[in-house]
Amino acid sequence: MLVLGAYRPGEANPPLDNLGATVRRSGTEITVTPLADTDVAELAADLLGTSPADDLLDDITRRAKGVPLFVTALVHGGLHRSSAVPVIVRDVVLDRLRTLGDTERALLETVAVAGQAASGEVLRAICDAPTALKRLITEGLVTEHTAGRSLSYQVAHPLYAEVAYAEMTIAERRALHAAVIAAVEGANNNDVLTLAPHYREAGDLVDPGRAARIMALAGRRALAMRATDEAIRYLRAAAEVANPREIPGLTDGIGRAHQAVGRFDEAIQAWQEGIEAADRHGVPAAAAKLRFRLALLNAERQDSLDARRDLASVAEAIRDDYPETVVHQFVFVMRHDQEADLRTATAHMGKLAEDESRPVTARAVGYLGKTITAMLDSEFTDALAYGEKAFGYAAQCDPEQAFQAQRISVVLSPLHALTGNVRGAVDYALEAVNNKHSVEIPTHASYSRYVLSCARYLTGDIAAAITEIDTAMELAAQLPRYQARTLAQRAFLRAEQGALTEAAADLARARQVCQVPDLGVLEVIRLAESTIALHSEAEPGEQEFRYFSLFCDPYAAMIRPVFTPGYAESALRAFGTEATLAVALADRFTANRTGDKDLLADAVARLEAMGAPLFAAQAKLDLADTGAVLEALAVFERAGAVPWVNRARQVARSLGVRIRAATSRTTGPLSTRESDVVRLLADGLSNADIAGRLFLSQRTVETHLRNSYAKLGLTSRVALARWGAENLSSTSAVSTNVHRALDGPGFRR
Repeated sequence: MLVLGAYRPGEANPPLDNLGATVRRSGTEITVTPLADTDVAELAADLLGTSPADDLLDDITRRAKGVPLFVTALVHGGLHRSSAVPVIVRDVVLDRLRTLGDTERALLETVAVAGQAASGEVLRAICDAPTALKRLITEGLVTEHTAGRSLSYQVAHPLYAEVAYAEMTIAERRALHAAVIAAVEGANNNDVLTLAPHYREAGDLVDPGRAARIMALAGRRALAMRATDEAIRYLRAAAEVANPREIPGLTDGIGRAHQAVGRFDEAIQAWQEGIEAADRHGVPAAAAKLRFRLALLNAERQDSLDARRDLASVAEAIRDDYPETVVHQFVFVMRHDQEADLRTATAHMGKLAEDESRPVTARAVGYLGKTITAMLDSEFTDALAYGEKAFGYAAQCDPEQAFQAQRISVVLSPLHALTGNVRGAVDYALEAVNNKHSVEIPTHASYSRYVLSCARYLTGDIAAAITEIDTAMELAAQLPRYQARTLAQRAFLRAEQGALTEAAADLARARQVCQVPDLGVLEVIRLAESTIALHSEAEPGEQEFRYFSLFCDPYAAMIRPVFTPGYAESALRAFGTEATLAVALADRFTANRTGDKDLLADAVARLEAMGAPLFAAQAKLDLADTGAVLEALAVFERAGAVPWVNRARQVARSLGVRIRAATSRTTGPLSTRESDVVRLLADGLSNADIAGRLFLSQRTVETHLRNSYAKLGLTSRVALARWGAENLSSTSAVSTNVHRALDGPGFRR
């Protein structure tokens, strides 16, 4: 006979504990551990009938802490969020709390209110009860942690802390928060992050001026770390008790936090509130800065002539006090073919570099201006030196000004690429992407990802380049200009993978989205057009190459000539002798025109040394040497550059080299997760079904599919499904729709 029994140890039930000890002597005790996070996700999906939203799953995982009953209650509670804690959870927790004595209950409430501030010193100051604390630890209600020589405590389960806190009256909570503040400040008066949550909840039991200062500091630190919701909570709370003249500065931070996550209407509302407060209380400088914020966001969203004029007017009025406004003017000028205006803007920026009395923010802006001026004059060596100086000054800026480093990084990345340092180009692109402090304007995050996508392409990692551009596209959801740029870049990358139908569709969407003139966006669109034309053997039509394009979109300007062979040599020579990547590429086309094999071989060697394997491999095809062609073929296969694979095979065959048909494993087997995705695709599941089955987002599924296309050298969903079912190679024909898509506005065959 099998007898099963279950009990929870440590619940102040000695008879049950004694029975458990007796049974253990002759039976087997199995400890039921909490569910792992993956199990919580699976249980939540079963209960909901679909994969839970990421924020809901994160909330459930954090609060349930692996307890199945709590997971179930929170899942159902998540569908009806009117109740903070589900009733069944509250009842279970209260049953446990009612077994505690008054001192133990008071101590548990103190730990729950103190949160991260619950150190041994704080508990002794508020509720010095070591015997009660020991019992709470023994019974598993409180956990004890060491941090160096100090001890800290927390309620063992998040929901126990929530219920204990919720059962207190508001007056009781405020009194405990005020007591925690007094205890913490007795040990460390400047521990802002520990003090801020308690000042926010202590109400009128603390000095309002001190509360406003602490919460404002905490909000700005949260904003600097992109913890936007936390920043808004603290800054809003600070504004409620602050001196009226301080409100505009607080609403500035609130608006920037909303802007950073794409809540543009909320940002505008916050800044308008701040302008009203500044006008009402006589703070004109603060009002001017907020008007600049509004004008900049309006120009980013609309980019109309009126919006640009308004931005220029507002920026001109405050540029002496806020030098970063000049950078924004420079960005807008270079979009619209105004070289004279660009030189004027960068010259004004450059003057800031010479004034040693200026703060580091102004010096960073100044050297960025000198960088652009040197680039205008094709003096790329000087430009690099100035750019590195600008970055050095930007690195010294306060976190709130850290967007300067991001802006300078996205200039240095293509500058390094153009001068033959592709590794440096990737590093600076990563620096921009990984800048955790930039919340200045919404396009920064999207454009940084775009720059990283371009740098990844130069290294030959097309799949990674597409992953980055997909992220850029998500970040540009409300920014039409950047949607167009990212769509055009993805069209280019898909064309390089041989997915010409999909590339043509992206290109058509990019043209549709791009309703206002922007030279940078047009340059990327032209790059996509040229690449699709080259790979579909269509006539490229007349092309225009101008040196000024380098400032509108440096990466597109340096890459596009490669895909228009008839124009490449002259276009690349226009960059000058210090642009060593452009020189090497130009030498390739010169060598082909003149038949100079030595120059071609030298160009290949230089391109490889620079870290540009795809460009080097393309040049190797021109060498028409068996060994070089096979090396190029291997590079193209690793990159998943299907059209170039096909060219390499054709060249190899023309040299008498017999190469087996493309296998299904061009670069080795798929990863485990990629194999899972492709297997379900072969079973006929949609992307949404695959995502649900594997507990992934649809975007992640799409990324795995794209990587699989690239690794297997396949270009269609049907071919990939066939490979998944049969594990055999398959080639898919290019749709004739590509040629129709090339007939869009701005492209002639």
